[in-house]
Amino acid sequence: MVNHKDTTMTAEECRHFLSNYSFGSLITADLQISHVPFIFSQENIIEIHLASGHSQLASLNGEMCLLNVLGPHAFIPTHYYLTKPAVPAWNYASVNLKGIATLMSSQQLGLSLDKMLGVYQPELIEDKQTLPDEFRQKMMSAITGVKIDLREMNGKLKLGQHRSPADQGNVFEQLAKGSEDNRCYARFAQDWLATYRPSVLRKDPAAR
Repeated sequence: MVNHKDTTMTAEECRHFLSNYSFGSLITADLQISHVPFIFSQENIIEIHLASGHSQLASLNGEMCLLNVLGPHAFIPTHYYLTKPAVPAWNYASVNLKGIATLMSSQQLGLSLDKMLGVYQPELIEDKQTLPDEFRQKMMSAITGVKIDLREMNGKLKLGQHRSPADQGNVFEQLAKGSEDNRCYARFAQDWLATYRPSVLRKDPAAR
């Protein structure tokens, strides 16, 4: 049973998060970092593509790596809370993925490219005018595919879920008046809590 005030994501929450947020920071043991789009499969496989001359590739063949994926986030000042005392906070959700990386063959890269196009721009797969086969092959020669077999998947959820429903409601109301980033976080947090931790938003103490 999920503790709705827990900051640790369940496996279901992690998978849902990764199906909606697919741009992360790839970190290798030599402390190199790349910011990459990726595709995640239910078989616990991450696929990414890097430029073939990228220096990070030398640290990705058979080695452990980390991919951090950050979702919407926002600063919450103390005056957004109705309950005092209070301290300011930065709310966010993120998932850390650890796994063993291997480099793809050219055939595997072709299949992986089709998967990625299927996620981001599926109509391009059959659009031979925009992406003719010759041009595609030329572009493929300039990139290297990386497959990451996941060993660990840990999600952190810091949405102020320890605060009262009244505090939560006022935070969302105030954020909705702010920047697009703040509004984006507010929509994300409300939807997430309503779906996975609904008791956090309920005023009935018995439901908590």
